[in-house]
Amino acid sequence: MPFELPENLDQLSVADLQALIDAGLDAFRTLDISDASPDDVLAEGERIAPLITRAREALRVAEAHAVGRRDRISNLVNVVEAQSPQEPPDPPPDPNAPPPESTATETVAPAPAPAPAAEPAPTAVETVTPELVPASAAPSRQSPARRAAANATTTVAAPPRTPAVATLTAAADVPGIPTGAPLDGLDAVCAAVMARMRALPTGRIGSTPIRNRYGAATIRLGGFDDLSQDAKVHDDYGLVWAAGSEARLPGGSLTAAGGWCAPSETLYDLCQFETVDGILDAPEVNITRGGIRWTPGPDFSDIYDACGFFLTEAEAIAGTAQKDCCMVECPPFDEIRLDAIGLCVKTPLLTNSAYPELVRRFMEGALVAQQHKVNKYVLDTMAASTGAPVVLDDAGALTISMEMLELLAVGMRYRYRMSQTQTIEVVLPFWVKPLIRGDLGRRAFNTNRNISDAELDGWFSSRNMHVQWVYDWQDLAVDLCAVTVPATVDALMYPAGTWVRGRADVINIDAVYDSAGLAENVFTALFMEEGILAVQRCTHTCLVTIPICVSGRTAAADITECATFPSGGGGVVAATGATAGIPGTFTPSGSTPPASPAAMTGLTASPNTAWTTGQYVQTGTAGAAGRSYWNGTAWTQGAAP
Repeated sequence: MPFELPENLDQLSVADLQALIDAGLDAFRTLDISDASPDDVLAEGERIAPLITRAREALRVAEAHAVGRRDRISNLVNVVEAQSPQEPPDPPPDPNAPPPESTATETVAPAPAPAPAAEPAPTAVETVTPELVPASAAPSRQSPARRAAANATTTVAAPPRTPAVATLTAAADVPGIPTGAPLDGLDAVCAAVMARMRALPTGRIGSTPIRNRYGAATIRLGGFDDLSQDAKVHDDYGLVWAAGSEARLPGGSLTAAGGWCAPSETLYDLCQFETVDGILDAPEVNITRGGIRWTPGPDFSDIYDACGFFLTEAEAIAGTAQKDCCMVECPPFDEIRLDAIGLCVKTPLLTNSAYPELVRRFMEGALVAQQHKVNKYVLDTMAASTGAPVVLDDAGALTISMEMLELLAVGMRYRYRMSQTQTIEVVLPFWVKPLIRGDLGRRAFNTNRNISDAELDGWFSSRNMHVQWVYDWQDLAVDLCAVTVPATVDALMYPAGTWVRGRADVINIDAVYDSAGLAENVFTALFMEEGILAVQRCTHTCLVTIPICVSGRTAAADITECATFPSGGGGVVAATGATAGIPGTFTPSGSTPPASPAAMTGLTASPNTAWTTGQYVQTGTAGAAGRSYWNGTAWTQGAAP
């Protein structure tokens, strides 16, 4: 009969599901699929395989349900036992009570046992032999056992300790045995091992040795009752207190105990707080050929400055006006190659075997650190491409100085005639956020003390800017709890899409065993190496230096002067270099040329060899008197001869 699944998988028990999986495995093995198997056999195997997968998924769900059910039952029993009422002590004797009528001895009977419904589970009850007392004695005289019960300081009866025993359970996927089923003795363990071994490959494939390792059984110690650190009824202090309580021992005394002697339990769990927050968000591409060549193309600002002419009617009639034309020039191609950034972690073999928690924790931390190292590389590359920074004036308050960022963003849109709502990216270190919040909080009337992160981001987004608070760039100097705040902070500004991050995986190996390392009982647990680059595709990036002054200053009540924008000289970016041409250009793009050829000193020439005939750059001085060229050793007035 072909193997089939019932419709009600969710109603089957764990044992039934395991039996169903075993039947499916037997049916699949019976097919003996190989290269010579006919198509109908392959089709039957393809039909059975997904059925086994469905049965295994149902088994996992059933096992999880069973575990959850056991936990619920355990919690319920613990709660009920903890709330069970104790036998109240006898009331104090009444001095005005009449003497008993009988002169015979009377029996002090034990208190009646509670009804069965009052206790969820039977507990051991100490039997007290009735005590005979004289008739003349007080009728409420209690036995020592009752007096001890009345004076007991604990209100929760501790269950008796059970002997510490070990349980044997079957591991997962042992043929013929459900997962977690109890094994009766070592004979059953041997049977489980043999069943597991029958399912292993019997032949050898190729010349490479094969080592397979599968579970067959699990030994779990028990008998600790609720004296376990993973129990839900105690915290650590309560656990120690309960373990040392005399009420837990027969006879209510620790006199017979000889002490635990064993050392304290060692906690192998390790703290982990690091995240990948503060990583720059940038478009990313896959680089497959070791690098890229690209051209930013013509700069729109150059096109705007060079193209077009204007004539009056009189000039057109006279025919004397010059109709200037702009030339389409072939732009040069730039090239950038991938840099390699990697991670190598070596682990002692014995440490990996005996303390895997440490190895895993170290690996996880190293992978997070690797992401932040890549982030630092990208941010440093971006900052290095900007040239001289725009230094804002100190307006007496951090938030006032930062108002200039909006005007700088508008300037970028002006330069390239972008959409007036074009998003401008702003990159700032994460530690600037509390300084802005503090500056707003110091303002008068305390109206801005509760500034949320969303409100800070909203200040930028309402001005069509997108701010990113990053780690790994201009990090704070932190010494334990002491923090040193610098006097200024830099910000990067560029149109969205200007920067692209390129990555290419070179090699990614989980573990490397080599003879040299094995001789020292060390192996490479993790080795990663990847190619990384950051390229500015177009436009330009501004580096803005902002003075830090957390003062809460706003403005005087009687303003008599116009506001002066903290522009640092109007946002002027001075040229740092010049590229040959007819005429050439100054770098960075959009920078202000030197005022005259005499002010060219210190600029970097490109190329740094003598410029060819006719090449020059035009300084701030108009006409031929303002031209300058590089003769191979110095800047010279005029055009190259």
